Amino acid sequence: MKSFLDELSEYGASLSEGKRKLFSAPPHWVSLANGDADFHDNVIFFGFDEQKSDPVLVAKVPRLSKNGWMLKTEYDHLLELWSCMGTAAVNYIPKPYALPMLQDRPVLMISYVTGESLTRLSRKSFWEDNRQVGALAREAARTLRDLNRLTERRIQGEDTLDRDQLTKIDRFRELFQLRAEEERALTELVIIMNEKSTTASHEVLIQGDFWHGNMIRDRKRGRLMFVDWQFARWSADVSLDVYFFLLAGALSASGSESVKEQAKQAFQLLTNWRTDVIPEYLDVYGQPDHYVLLPQKYGMMLCCVEKAVRPALEFGYSHPDDLLWRYLFAELQNWPAER
Repeated sequence: MKSFLDELSEYGASLSEGKRKLFSAPPHWVSLANGDADFHDNVIFFGFDEQKSDPVLVAKVPRLSKNGWMLKTEYDHLLELWSCMGTAAVNYIPKPYALPMLQDRPVLMISYVTGESLTRLSRKSFWEDNRQVGALAREAARTLRDLNRLTERRIQGEDTLDRDQLTKIDRFRELFQLRAEEERALTELVIIMNEKSTTASHEVLIQGDFWHGNMIRDRKRGRLMFVDWQFARWSADVSLDVYFFLLAGALSASGSESVKEQAKQAFQLLTNWRTDVIPEYLDVYGQPDHYVLLPQKYGMMLCCVEKAVRPALEFGYSHPDDLLWRYLFAELQNWPAER
């Protein structure tokens, strides 16, 4: 019986881009996996051609076969993105090649993005330097807005509200014991979402996990590229992508104390960014005309809700970070409201 790697090599060797084969010989594989990874994460294989220092192909394989839906979702959305963006897609995202079933597991095969992952920025010294954070934030905002413009399309039908978000808010109430003021904040969030949704005429393909860990600085062009589209979806509200970048950065600077303390530290850093980083970031992104961007307080709360309930809704289990997002939601009660 053939091993999984043998089948992976045979399939990789058959792939081509136009008339050009991706590999001159069966590829060699290097896997990326570690014991600290969540069991719902994928195992990543990098396919190397002979005598080349950079991989040619990335193959993503689910640790659990039941999670193959994530790879199907990512593959479908990458295809959609390339269809929307045309040749410009090469400047932003990997190219999807195939989604074969090998030994009863789906395998997502995409192009390798040559460059440096921004995961290395997950250190306190970077995120506490407003000058450095501001420069990255402006670049991220500019590139995200470009992506949104390239994918925006007119909404079909009259219902512009993202009903899935309402389901997540209800689940947030079920999972966590909330104080009266937090219940009121959720009610206000729903009211504002309803109000804003009536102004939307278009939707965009949001990334769903827009943070520095899913960004790669392309070595050739120096621009940001975006990977991991398994949580992408069409939405008339871009708040999740816009504000999650800020929250993830602030949490990267928090220490290893209790989740309550981490949430407090992240909130304090976000508050520090209110003078320059956040206004400049939102100014560069701009106020969309055809789709929705919630006010800061409610957009950040929406991110916390999404991240706190995602493991329960998508995988049926509780992740240790769920409470972190719940406590950050609590801290955001103190964020100045705006309309």
